[in-house]
Amino acid sequence: MERYFRFIAGIFLVTALFSCNLSNIEEFQLGANFVNSNAGVVLVDTMHINTSTVRFDSIVTSGVTGLLVGGYKNNFTGTVTSNPIFKLTSGAFTLIDKDLVYDSLVVRMNYNGYFIGDTTKLMTINVKQLTKQLKANTDGYLYNTSSFQVADNSLGQVQFYPQPHSKSNLYFHLNDELGKVLFKYIVNKNDTVSNATNFQELFKGMAYVSDENKNQAAVGFAHDSVSLRVYYHEVIKEVDSKVKTYFAFPVDGSGIWYNQITHNPTGSLLATIGQSKNVLPSTQTSDLSMVQAGSGIYTKVNIPGINYITGFGKNVAFISSRIQLTPLKGSYSTANPLPDSLAVYISDPKNRILSQLAYSTGKVYASKIVPSDQDQLPYYEVDITPFFTTVLANTGINKNSLLIGIVASETGKTINPVVFSGTDSKNQIVKMHVYCYIDKSK
Repeated sequence: MERYFRFIAGIFLVTALFSCNLSNIEEFQLGANFVNSNAGVVLVDTMHINTSTVRFDSIVTSGVTGLLVGGYKNNFTGTVTSNPIFKLTSGAFTLIDKDLVYDSLVVRMNYNGYFIGDTTKLMTINVKQLTKQLKANTDGYLYNTSSFQVADNSLGQVQFYPQPHSKSNLYFHLNDELGKVLFKYIVNKNDTVSNATNFQELFKGMAYVSDENKNQAAVGFAHDSVSLRVYYHEVIKEVDSKVKTYFAFPVDGSGIWYNQITHNPTGSLLATIGQSKNVLPSTQTSDLSMVQAGSGIYTKVNIPGINYITGFGKNVAFISSRIQLTPLKGSYSTANPLPDSLAVYISDPKNRILSQLAYSTGKVYASKIVPSDQDQLPYYEVDITPFFTTVLANTGINKNSLLIGIVASETGKTINPVVFSGTDSKNQIVKMHVYCYIDKSK
């Protein structure tokens, strides 16, 4: 009898944690009918979930294919500013046997198509030289928080209206003082510029500096399109050449480059993140949770009642589970589009990533789904069956969580925020579906 009452109490404990809506296979009933009715598939669609926003101290932003410069501010995550920093290398200079005259020093680059924010506003960037060698950490990487000292004097301040979809080259004129020094070394065939090691001792690296709140947009450039050019001409020409002549110092493809990205949450929903710890529950952020590349912001999903499914004992066989997250209407736009997919990681209680969620066939992602019905909002859906299965197989209370964020290949070169709505039309925090097979004949 005592065992029977413990069993009934366990059922009501599970019911308190989540309510059950069934598939068309059968109608679910508690009490004696639960034990004696036929078997069927049960859909648990309101299982309790806790969400929060986590910010990592640092993320890898080196070696990415896009150099990101500028800034973006929003009321959800705050202000994010990116300054690309990179090495240049020497080139193979072919000199003609004629007198040459220095013309100008120019940085040339191409857009890579990425942008966020208001590109109709004028952007201002200071090009500065590093005062110390650009070197990777002992692990071979540089992070968004990595810092290198730059010279007080600017090599040039450039202003332009971004045209991120342009296929044309972009040119910035820099300080002629440096240009004349480089030109002199080149024409004198000095190994200071012809030898890569010597050149990088002379010119330790370059940074595009965008002051916080100075720019209202950020744009990306292809890292391998950037080069420092010293333009020149011959003293005497019978016919002027239509081809501009220059000596080029390209980005060191075998070296290191990275985006130095700073995050200032002041004035946003994440204003207090980092003051005591780098996590804020959604109860403190207007029932919203955030994701943002570059600044290391992830949405954390904790499922405290997952182990109680096993409270049904041998009567329950878990089948699958998935989570649906809906971005807040109005938080995304053409200038801030939603990414096609998001990465999903398993983290421990200290928010350390243990692994990326995966099946034996490959990694699992949260995919963006755009309903055909225009009245319905786009949402992300992720199959978390591997996580659910692992937790159910282990004894004890689950302490691990899921972290959802920008896919790894994009974290160092984009700063798009994604804001997940805390409630839907049914006042549910993040939708979750759990399918179980219940054999009530036993």
